[in-house]
Amino acid sequence: MDDGPHARLRRRKRRIDEHLRELAEMGELSKLPGEGAPLVDDDPTAGDRWAARHIAKNANVAPEFVELRREIADRRNSLVRRLRAHREWLEDRAALLRDLPAERILDAARATTDFDGRVGSELRSAIGEINALVARHNLRVPIALQIVPLALEDLRGD
Repeated sequence: MDDGPHARLRRRKRRIDEHLRELAEMGELSKLPGEGAPLVDDDPTAGDRWAARHIAKNANVAPEFVELRREIADRRNSLVRRLRAHREWLEDRAALLRDLPAERILDAARATTDFDGRVGSELRSAIGEINALVARHNLRVPIALQIVPLALEDLRGD
């Protein structure tokens, strides 16, 4: 038995045709939206893939890399907000330290440094998670669509 790619494709097509015929005989395909109407070629640039794109578009399906790109952007925006809030806190804390009595400055400065270190660690961890998503994304797209991994220094200007 020939088990080349063309033979497998023919068998798969036969199974699909049989399954569609069974569904039609049972009435499962009747009264569906657009029944009997031809599929509209809404993307003439898609070539042979227009039907797949049409179905994916109407089913609100996006390629995985698009979803990854959205998640990366959402997480990056969240990280930028967290970094801005922390900077504001540090500025407020510096003003507080300037006004503290001398005997309390050392303990307050140490607490500030400890907290700043914990936040820095959280931010680096979040960047690591984002970069893992970036790596997954970059494996799925051509070089022109790849995203540069994120570094904390990149966010300092945001």
